[in-house]
Amino acid sequence: MDFLNEFSKRFSNVARSVSEKSKENPELARLNGEVKAAEAALEKLYARYGEACYALKAGRGDAAAVEKLAVRVQAALLALEELTARRDAARELKRCANCGAVHPAQARFCSSCGKRLPEDAPKPEPAPEAQYCKNCGAERAEGDVRCPVCGADFASESPEEAPAADPEPVYEGPDIEEPTDDEARQWE
Repeated sequence: MDFLNEFSKRFSNVARSVSEKSKENPELARLNGEVKAAEAALEKLYARYGEACYALKAGRGDAAAVEKLAVRVQAALLALEELTARRDAARELKRCANCGAVHPAQARFCSSCGKRLPEDAPKPEPAPEAQYCKNCGAERAEGDVRCPVCGADFASESPEEAPAADPEPVYEGPDIEEPTDDEARQWE
């Protein structure tokens, strides 16, 4: 009986501890969800980019479509990098500049490569709200009148901004569209 009472106490303490930690940092949970969503979106972009490159190599593809996808992959990578940096800061972690290994904020040396880590983990600066071309998804630089990738006129449209924060994790990079039936047949 003592064993069951002891087990019950330990289980209750662990459950209480987990509950307290989850209440402590809802921002971390939100960032984890956003990172997972960004990773899934990047995987889809990689798959579409690979299919487009294969079709181009086989003589059935379009070089402009491959270039558009490459720009979208780069934008998704940058968004994922920023989300990861924000998540690391919320977790009080820092990354080795030499090899990318993750360490607690108080670590002085990288346990993987041995290089000295910066004393204070750099705080990521909030990035300005990125704007994207509605036609191809390329990032829009401030003051651009036309898209540098597809030539779409920005003056005739209002810039697409990142969506407002929702209760669910939302990937804030360029939208990923499913290929049309013609595109899917082209890659077969």
